[in-house]
Amino acid sequence: MKNSTKVLALLFGAAFLASNLNAQIKIKKPEIEVSKPTIGKGSGSSDDKSIIPGKDPSGLFSKVTDDPSAQHHRKTAVANLSTLEAEFAKSSIDYEALTKLMFENERTLGHIKKLEPNADASKYYEKYNPLKERADKENATYAQVSKLEKLFESEFRAPTEFKTPEVSTFTQDASGNAKKCYCHDYRVKSYEEFSTNKAEYEKLTAQLVGYSNEDTKKVFSNMDVCLQNGNKYAIWASKENLQAKIVDYNTKNTVADPKGVIRECDEYMAALNGIEKDKSLNLSTEAKNAIADGKKNITKIKTENETYISSGAYQKYLDKMHAEQIAKVFLPKAVTSNPTMEENAKKYVKGAEFAEYLKGRGDSPVASTVKAVTLTREPYVKKNEYDLPVYQYHEFWVSYKGTDGKCYMTAVYASYTYKGGGTYASVPTWGADAPEEMSCLNMSK
Repeated sequence: MKNSTKVLALLFGAAFLASNLNAQIKIKKPEIEVSKPTIGKGSGSSDDKSIIPGKDPSGLFSKVTDDPSAQHHRKTAVANLSTLEAEFAKSSIDYEALTKLMFENERTLGHIKKLEPNADASKYYEKYNPLKERADKENATYAQVSKLEKLFESEFRAPTEFKTPEVSTFTQDASGNAKKCYCHDYRVKSYEEFSTNKAEYEKLTAQLVGYSNEDTKKVFSNMDVCLQNGNKYAIWASKENLQAKIVDYNTKNTVADPKGVIRECDEYMAALNGIEKDKSLNLSTEAKNAIADGKKNITKIKTENETYISSGAYQKYLDKMHAEQIAKVFLPKAVTSNPTMEENAKKYVKGAEFAEYLKGRGDSPVASTVKAVTLTREPYVKKNEYDLPVYQYHEFWVSYKGTDGKCYMTAVYASYTYKGGGTYASVPTWGADAPEEMSCLNMSK
């Protein structure tokens, strides 16, 4: 009994002691590790982490995880799919937005694949793939369309103003700039290239849903107006302007200046050829016919003037005009008479110095002198900038006949150098001006 009591006392004491120790020391319970079901690698890590299976609300993905990032990307992919379906349901698709949408969604699907490599997305792709195939095809077409639009904007900026510039400066104005009535500036390609690119553009845009670009439509509209203006210009150049510049000019000048008319004809013909060959224009039948008629008209006028020259009629006209002109030329009226100096003036005209002067000019040599007159009673005095005399001179006029059978007159000067003290040299220095033709009937008058 005593022993039982002792045992109980010992047990009670041990329990008390343990209770007291437990109050002072926390005892950590052993943890038992339980393996989670393995679905795939978590968060794209190379470590094979265990993730609890998740659920996709859309029903388009299965065998997914509860990874928040993966859930976010799946939700985004589903939303993109809905946006894509809605875009294709529209009567006019925004291909700029569609291109961006496809790029973003492909990146989203790439994130999903990386985060959940074992997920089953077959139901999603069953809906997405046909839409993607269509989007890829139309976006590729849209890229080609955009490229052409940039080409039209940079290379076919047709000015639409209609002006009537001088045809002889057809390709450029005085500043070197292209005329604004043409369908190009220096950067623009030919109408043939424009037409080819436009046809390709229309073919491509027909493959897009409700696509239209106002800027490109304006380029086409401007080109239409410009082509119309180009035809107006060609017709104007071949009719009204040709009448004023060639026909009327010929009427006024054919007798007196047939060579000038021929020169104008050549320049204008070159201008019409330039219009006809300009690759930026799309000439109408009317414009082509007008140019052809204009060129015929120019050729006719040019031929008439060439015949007029070759027949000798033009030379007869020139001779008549020349005879009328020189018949009005007379020696100046004498102021006084100085027979000695007049004879000396005639000797100078017949001398070697004047002969050399005439040779240098290509004029006929002197055959004989006829008459000399004195124009100065008192000598003229030539002074320098300080108002001091340099020389004084007398003026004479001499008529003479040339070895070519024509008659002339020339001014002759006898100059006396100033020697100072109010005196001049006693022996003159002679000189003369260029001769002027006169009628031989007037040589002695």
